[in-house]
Amino acid sequence: MVVRNAPPRCARKERTNEPKSHLDSIGFRAAISFDAPDWSQVPDQPGVYVIFDREEVIYVGMAGRDDQGSMRRRLRDHASGQVVNMFTQYLLFDRLLDPADLPRTPQAAGLLCRGYIRAYSAARSLTTESGGEARAIEQRLRADLAPSLNGTLASRHRVPSD
Repeated sequence: MVVRNAPPRCARKERTNEPKSHLDSIGFRAAISFDAPDWSQVPDQPGVYVIFDREEVIYVGMAGRDDQGSMRRRLRDHASGQVVNMFTQYLLFDRLLDPADLPRTPQAAGLLCRGYIRAYSAARSLTTESGGEARAIEQRLRADLAPSLNGTLASRHRVPSD
């Protein structure tokens, strides 16, 4: 199986020049690496998170649509590399796979994604009072940071069902 280490295929929008300082200015916590995370350091409450691939902002998400969500659970889910997770599907199709050499099983795809996530990904989080506040911040950050895995990939790629 060929693993690509090339720029993604998706078109990129212009983004904020200094995403880390932008996140600092609105109160985001320090980055937590997905290599060996201490999940107790991630809030177990609603909020917004930004996932990085090395230095690039690749995904902005939120937890708490029902005001009961947990950033800890969402980020653990993303870090798991399970192919049922949409973040993992985006990562798999955009960053890792040569279309001519797809994994034969969901397990193989999950192993590939998990290895990549642990080697290159980190996340920052911001606690909010409610899911509504998290949603508003998430939408603003998606516009400001233009993460490459949000948006158009959701409609372009699907994991085969068999």
